[in-house]
Amino acid sequence: MKSRLVWLLSLVLAFAAGASLHWVWQRHPAQPALAAPNAVDLGFTQAMLVHHQQAVLMTQLLLARGETRFPGLARSIQTAQLVELGQMKGWLQLWQAPLLPSRHGMDWMRLGRSPPDEALQRYLLDCQRAPGGMPGLASSDEIDQLRRLDGAARDALFLELMIRHHQGALPMARFAAINADTPALRGLATQILAQQAEELAQMSLLQRALGAAPR
Repeated sequence: MKSRLVWLLSLVLAFAAGASLHWVWQRHPAQPALAAPNAVDLGFTQAMLVHHQQAVLMTQLLLARGETRFPGLARSIQTAQLVELGQMKGWLQLWQAPLLPSRHGMDWMRLGRSPPDEALQRYLLDCQRAPGGMPGLASSDEIDQLRRLDGAARDALFLELMIRHHQGALPMARFAAINADTPALRGLATQILAQQAEELAQMSLLQRALGAAPR
């Protein structure tokens, strides 16, 4: 019951974030911070929206039965990403853009201020090879497995999937923090970088403490 209340509160916060952005836009329609997104702004927001939705789903599956050894971390990830989801949905609505990308792929990451370096080229190649078009996304089989498992096995799989999930998001956030036009979006990307790097460190420590080495 407690985890459900936390989830409902997080959902309200996410809705409020999106609604607040819509209210601000109506009051100040010429606000430059959100008025003119470039292809990177749109691509990042749509891609990270998909990425965050899966992360929230994984935390919901972990917390559903209240039998995890790290509920605080899972709720923290869930709350932060629900609020960010509200922000990103609000921006896309203000820009009158679809919530989902119009095509499969991450070509927006080729539109930076400078040509892709070697690390970015490797990441883009990983994107092309990834079934979901983005590295780090869990497969439907892995999500089903997380739903079925219990106890220590579920905790171990959650850590494995969420670590990989965060690792797949960081290059996107790093790219947007540098190349997006919208100041508010660059700020969000920078926030995601710091937040997920800290969560990665926590999850890696938990993984070692639980003896759940990555596969």
